[in-house]
Amino acid sequence: MENSTTNDVRGVTNAPNTVADDVMEVAKKMHWVTSSIFGTIFVIVGIVGNILSVLIWSRKSMRTSTGVYLIAQALSDMGLLFFFFITDSLTMLVPSVKTSYAFGVFFSYIGYPIFFLFVVYSIWMTVGVTVDRYIQVCWFTKAKEMCSNKRAVVGIGIIAFLCFLINTPHFKTYYPIPASDREPDDAAFDLTEFGMTEGSKRYEFWVHCMFLVLVPWLTIFILNMLIISRVVRANRGMSKRKSIQGQEKAKKAENQMTRLLLTVTFVFLILIALQCVTQCFFMMQPEIADMRIVNEAFSVAKLGIVINSSINFFLYCLSARKFRKELFKVLGLRRGDREESFSSSTASTTLSTAKFKMSFKA
Repeated sequence: MENSTTNDVRGVTNAPNTVADDVMEVAKKMHWVTSSIFGTIFVIVGIVGNILSVLIWSRKSMRTSTGVYLIAQALSDMGLLFFFFITDSLTMLVPSVKTSYAFGVFFSYIGYPIFFLFVVYSIWMTVGVTVDRYIQVCWFTKAKEMCSNKRAVVGIGIIAFLCFLINTPHFKTYYPIPASDREPDDAAFDLTEFGMTEGSKRYEFWVHCMFLVLVPWLTIFILNMLIISRVVRANRGMSKRKSIQGQEKAKKAENQMTRLLLTVTFVFLILIALQCVTQCFFMMQPEIADMRIVNEAFSVAKLGIVINSSINFFLYCLSARKFRKELFKVLGLRRGDREESFSSSTASTTLSTAKFKMSFKA
């Protein structure tokens, strides 16, 4: 068998064999399916859901510091989904677009770096929301001062600035290739000298991967555990002063809070973990691994980031009654008003019936 080699996007070469080639074909098919089919579906659903989220969190009754952070997160998620479609899904659906010099310029200087910028924005906005919630629950005496809308905007600005600084090397990773300097079927972009250096690989592993996944997840997990602990202690302290009905209501609220926080934390972990593991494996480049397959697996794993940016709207709908009520108003269904009208009408009818009975007895 000839020792031919195949280059992946990072310039790594590996001698193919029959088994590896078969696995490679499966990995390519998975990449095509996840990017062109599932990726496109999640992008459409996610953008619509995030638009609705922005409209709802922008309403007067929802204007809190938490709402401000969630608006910023929804905008970040929309940017992430849009650039994922342009840089990944579109190249799977229309492969010839990669040979366009205009696309090469876009991918090198805008598409690739901005996609990862929105990835970092989205994840660290989740950290911002968690910190805001932690202050309101655990430092409630200082919450009014520290959790104002103005401070939330400042916090978002600081997060955005720091994320941009962290992501700066991605703007120097690729460069466009004119048609005269490549074959007609070759991609119109390639790695720069910096993109092929060990420094770039160390940045991806130690700075981007760790800063992107490990630190945010640990922060969110620890703060959520502290919030849950605080809620449990508060409910236990109030149980002696509540009726049995009140205790049951508090217990249900406590369980709902616990489920919600743990769901948000572990959904984030599961959806991001695969991307992190494959990226770390990709950066270490072990000798036993076929890097062509690892590269395709890394591309598939990015779908976890896309799903994470697409499902927040549905999590809000499932866990927040007030959010659902505002959603019905935005959609023109005004279910909340009908419920209130029905309750008022029922109360009025009950009162009238009681008065009639008293008059009849008299």
